[in-house]
Amino acid sequence: MLAHRLKYECASVGVAVLLLAALACAQSPQQLADLSLEELGLIQVTSVSRQAEPLLDAPAAVYVITRDDILRSGVTSIPEALRLAPGVEVARRSANAWSISIRGFNSDLANKLLVLIDGRSVYSPLYAGVFWDVQDTLLEDIERIEVVSGPGGTLWGANAVNGVINIITRSANDTRAPFVELGGGTEDRGFAGFRYGGNLNERFAFRTYLKYFDRDASKQLSGNDGIDDWRMARGGFRIDSNALLADRIRIQGDIYSGEKAVEFIDAFTIGTLPAGVSVGDVDMSGGNVMAEWQRTVNERSDFKLLFYYDHTYRKIPNTYTETRDTLDLDFQHQVSTGARHDVLWGAGIRYTTDDLRNSTFSSFEPPSRNDSTYSLFVQDKIGIARDRVYLTLGSKFEHNDYSGYEVQPNVRLSWHASDRQTVWLAASRAVRIPSRLDADLRLVLPFSVPGFPVPVYVTANGNHDFDSEELLAYEGGYRIQASDAVNLDFAVFYNDYDRLQTQEPGPPEIVLPSYIILPNDLMNNMYGDARGATAAIGWQPTENWRLRLHYAYLDLRLETTPGSMDPAEAGIAGNSPKHQASLFSYLDLFEGFNVYLAVRYVDELPNPGVDAYTAVDLSIRWRVADHWHVTMTGQNLTDSGHAEFGPDLNEMERAAFLKIAWSP
Repeated sequence: MLAHRLKYECASVGVAVLLLAALACAQSPQQLADLSLEELGLIQVTSVSRQAEPLLDAPAAVYVITRDDILRSGVTSIPEALRLAPGVEVARRSANAWSISIRGFNSDLANKLLVLIDGRSVYSPLYAGVFWDVQDTLLEDIERIEVVSGPGGTLWGANAVNGVINIITRSANDTRAPFVELGGGTEDRGFAGFRYGGNLNERFAFRTYLKYFDRDASKQLSGNDGIDDWRMARGGFRIDSNALLADRIRIQGDIYSGEKAVEFIDAFTIGTLPAGVSVGDVDMSGGNVMAEWQRTVNERSDFKLLFYYDHTYRKIPNTYTETRDTLDLDFQHQVSTGARHDVLWGAGIRYTTDDLRNSTFSSFEPPSRNDSTYSLFVQDKIGIARDRVYLTLGSKFEHNDYSGYEVQPNVRLSWHASDRQTVWLAASRAVRIPSRLDADLRLVLPFSVPGFPVPVYVTANGNHDFDSEELLAYEGGYRIQASDAVNLDFAVFYNDYDRLQTQEPGPPEIVLPSYIILPNDLMNNMYGDARGATAAIGWQPTENWRLRLHYAYLDLRLETTPGSMDPAEAGIAGNSPKHQASLFSYLDLFEGFNVYLAVRYVDELPNPGVDAYTAVDLSIRWRVADHWHVTMTGQNLTDSGHAEFGPDLNEMERAAFLKIAWSP
């Protein structure tokens, strides 16, 4: 049945694509996008080596989501935009929550992915993951999103285990014009964005922005309305110096506030069971400010100094309240020595302090904690055969307050076989350091046993001796610009994991005649491996039509050490799809009229019990007048709704919305 449905949907989409292509060829030639496929290979990326290099030459599995990709696709959030990159597991759990990972280990607490926004790390020291519900900006102002599949710990530090996502916004020098957008639809009930920019003086440009959205609740598989509607408002600014100056200065900041609906367990005390489940709102707010100074000393040397302060607040009823402040200072210096060595080194310090208001259900001990992380890295890119073969050696040396000293070395070899093709190999070590959840958590879950005379509770307890999770990764890839109209990016990997988290049951704690506790302690008793591959093929058959085909394969196998009593390894491995495939079509029917079509297939998730699904998205962007754009977007068009992750199994419904944008 599933195969028949998939065949029918793909055939229907294929007919639509052919009809659109025929219409396109009947029009006069029109450049598809700002960049051709060949020019895309020359985009300068910074996430692989912390300094600009052409995408075609980068010795890593890196993919760039361009601003043009984002605008044409009609997406309204950063998680949705990440679906445009191969191998990224984007599963929407509800209207206000996502599970996002790369190369496995996806969950609502996914913690092996480092995410940066303009150089600011947004991972949470509370659980070593990302709160995606507060990561946002005006999508019009995103320059590109660099997605690196594979470890990046040598340069970016702990928690850059399975990948790095670097979201880079546009310079204020490029956003002087005002911009306004308004829209709404069936699921995105209403949204608005505003930007105003200009020149402060002849040396500095600025911009400010405001953004608001209101999203409807999803549907549950039972047919009832979900409890996950969501509202958020944010604003910010950015100031950039003239790019031609020797000293380049960037200052920016954001502030946000919002709420989302959730279900939570009623308040209780040990010895009594909660009355049930209630509905309330999670309050979320925060802000950040960042300053960066770059100087070009000469043609062989430059340095960068980055500082940011980040404040977050999150209150979940009857669960916990977190107030966190983070200070980060990062320095890096690049210098070319001799004819063959390009040395990059740097140092950093991060200080974070939190205040956690506990509940019986979830508590942290101590309730307030201050943590510091000190780091030093060095990397040397050695030219073995000038302009052809390069050997990159480096390591990160880091100290944190949980596991102490960590070393994350890296070796990469790249061969530029020609001006249009690169072969690369890499071996790396990366770690996921413990978080507050691993070390300090005590979670109490009431466990109802019908007819049992006393309450029973299951607990998960943090472990102050919890060690860092470790990855040894081996990768290789081939990237080629086969012609002006065809390119290919292929990568394979083998990951060897050790000291992964488990929950080990301990002896029951019986407090007669009041209650019984079944404790579980967090330990490092799991290991395993993952192997897989990704492929991205680009084809531009005409100037006004571009196609991209993405495929990702993952085989994750986990086992526990002898004596472990945690069966979770099978569940964790089943949280990620074995196969993912996507076809994207970007088409200009005529001047100012763009059509985006996406067909996405995601394999089943055995652990949360989610069936494989195929989703079709369509977006039409039309310049109706000199300064006006209208975008009509439909998502999940081939079914009324499907689940993408568990355990709640909310349906992601068919959705449509209209957006009107103005900019002179």
